[in-house]
Amino acid sequence: MIAPVEIKVNVASPVTDSLVALDLLDSPPLWRDMWFAEARARDDVGALPLLAGRLTIRLRSGDRDDVTVGVRPCDTDRLVGRWRAPFEETHFSYRLERDWCGERREVAAAAISRRPPGSVATALRDGADPAHILDAAQRQFVVTCTPRGIHIDHLGTLGPVTCQTWPEVDLDGCSVQVERWSVADVDLLELALRLQPHPGETAAQFEVRAMSAHRAIRATVTRRALSIADFRESKTHRVMTALRATS
Repeated sequence: MIAPVEIKVNVASPVTDSLVALDLLDSPPLWRDMWFAEARARDDVGALPLLAGRLTIRLRSGDRDDVTVGVRPCDTDRLVGRWRAPFEETHFSYRLERDWCGERREVAAAAISRRPPGSVATALRDGADPAHILDAAQRQFVVTCTPRGIHIDHLGTLGPVTCQTWPEVDLDGCSVQVERWSVADVDLLELALRLQPHPGETAAQFEVRAMSAHRAIRATVTRRALSIADFRESKTHRVMTALRATS
C-alpha cells in the first residue's frame, strides 16, 4: 500500500495579514470548539503523558462533531489486522498517511468517529471523563496499536480551543485546507494539502510528485509575501503545551 501524504505549511505571519493574503478575510469558515484529552494534572507540572506516548485524543464540536484518536509518529510494525490499511464506514473512518511539515516526515494513524452536531460538547459538560466518549473501535485501536503503558481512563480535557476551518481553498489552482487554532496567546494558521496516489503510480513516482507539490505550496505561500514557520513541534504539541501551562 502507498500511503497518502498530507503536506502542511505553518504560516508565521500575523494571522489577520495571512487571511488577507489568502483572500479569506471575508470568507466564512466552519467554526468548532476543540478539546484534547490528557491525563489529569498532578505534581508533574506541565506533563503531557499521552502526547509523550505519541497518542492524541482530539474532540471537536460545532456544525460537525468528531472524535479523533491519533498516533504520530506511528510505528507501523504495531499495526495489525484491519489497522494495516485505511478504511471507511458510515460514521467511522481510519486513516494511515504520511505527514510532511517542513523537514519533519512522520507516519500518522488516526481512528475518527463522526458524531451528531453539538453532541461532543454536551458529553463534556460538568467535567466528564472524555475517555467515555470513545467508541469501541477507537478503544480497540488504542489497545492494539499504541505503545504499551498508555492508559486512557481517568482523563481530563484541555481546552476549548477555537478552531476555524476553510475546507477547500483554491491556492493558485491547488485545493488546500486552511485551519486556524486560537487559545490564550497562541494563534496558529496552517495550510494542508492531501495527496492520494494515482492508480498505477509507483511509490517512487508518488514520492517525486509529493516532493514537487511540497515545494510548490511553499513557493506559493512565499509569493504571497507570507513567511513560513518551520516549528520543531507540531501545532498540536504547541497548543497542548500552552493549555497545560494554564490549567
